[in-house]
Amino acid sequence: MITSTHPPAADPESKLRPRRYGIAVAVAALVVLALIASSILNYVYLDTIPGRASLYGLLAVALITVGTYILVRAFDRDRAMRRKHLIRAGVLIGLGVLLWLLVIDVFLFTQSAGPGVAAVCAVACLPTTAFGLFVVRRMDRNHKEPWRLVLVAAAWGAIVATSLVVWGETIWEVSAQHSLVPGPGLDVSLAFMAGILEEIAKGLAVLLLFLIMRNEFDDVVDGIVYGAAVGLGFNFLESISYMTNQYSIFAPEGIGGVAAGIQWYGRQVLGLFFGHATYTAYIGAGVGIARQLPQMRQKVFAIVAGFIIAIAGHFSWDAWATIFPIQNTLFGLVEIHLRTLVMTGPFTAGVIALLLFGIRYEGQNLLDQMRKEAATGQGAILPDEVPILASPWRRLRQRLQALKRAGPRGYLTVSRLQTAQLDLAMERWHRERKEIDTPLEAEQQLRDRVMQLRHWVAA
Repeated sequence: MITSTHPPAADPESKLRPRRYGIAVAVAALVVLALIASSILNYVYLDTIPGRASLYGLLAVALITVGTYILVRAFDRDRAMRRKHLIRAGVLIGLGVLLWLLVIDVFLFTQSAGPGVAAVCAVACLPTTAFGLFVVRRMDRNHKEPWRLVLVAAAWGAIVATSLVVWGETIWEVSAQHSLVPGPGLDVSLAFMAGILEEIAKGLAVLLLFLIMRNEFDDVVDGIVYGAAVGLGFNFLESISYMTNQYSIFAPEGIGGVAAGIQWYGRQVLGLFFGHATYTAYIGAGVGIARQLPQMRQKVFAIVAGFIIAIAGHFSWDAWATIFPIQNTLFGLVEIHLRTLVMTGPFTAGVIALLLFGIRYEGQNLLDQMRKEAATGQGAILPDEVPILASPWRRLRQRLQALKRAGPRGYLTVSRLQTAQLDLAMERWHRERKEIDTPLEAEQQLRDRVMQLRHWVAA
């Protein structure tokens, strides 16, 4: 009998991959069916503006979903096909965003404040949202997430999550107003409505992103980044909605711009990180923790816990604001700051604590894996490179030295080399914990990528 001395080839498709893609398809199908059914019901029986917006916005949701799938799968292709898939994904996502903005502008803003005001409000919210996404991405000191995926997460928050909320809140409000009399019961119901429906909608966006691009959710840090990005996208569109609504209400009194400006400050400055970004970050943290837990029961518990904390934080804010509304006085400006710190501050502090713990835990494990890789002598990570790669400041210094030596191209090449080396360390970490979702050849491909970039740096 002749036996082979070579180990069996790794299965190019993990057994886990079809299962999680199947779950993603099932969840997406349920979401789409719910959107279609409720939008038609709203349109036929209620004939409301939100009903028409959600019905006509279904195509935008579909474009965003398909574009995200193509974008993530593009990096499983060879280099020749990758560019084509990236272009297709960019076109689909861009069309989805454009279509949704047009739908919102036509069916919501035009009938309240007008498209010109809506455009001004959108332009005013863009810089602050971009700053928020920049800060959120920079929070991951060890292994930053690709900009393309952070922006996709924000787009899902702005389009997919808001689509779910539009029909859900319409049905809830109509049901509550028909079954509850005005008073504390109705007020608490509306507070529960925002906390439950908005966090479930944003959480489903995070969960679907996790199922589609599981290998990008490395741990709790990545979960917080993607969750906060979804929250910022949702906050962007919600801010525009409130700003235009307040403008239309107070325009006859000549203070529409002031009312819209107050909404901008409360949501895009004061509440940029203290609001939706904080709440959805908890859901992302739960998903990120579940990524590294061995048993399904533990995974479900972590994800459910993230949802519960997010809903609790959101409910506490809306319940306080509903029962004790802020007065239109000078003290109201002070009150909004105090309320934000008291009601949302503890939740934001909790996210920061989780983030710091996750960064420390991630950094220690990446350092260990870089040392192990350097000890193999394969050349992907050299022993004297380990302390540089382990320090964000030393990595930056190395890139700046490359900038002085070879210009912007040198900076970018060294940056790509560092990213590839960290990707390799992260791959080793997941494989050591038996939580990887890629074949063994992927690890060697990362080494080959590092060696290719090292050759470019040396040249």
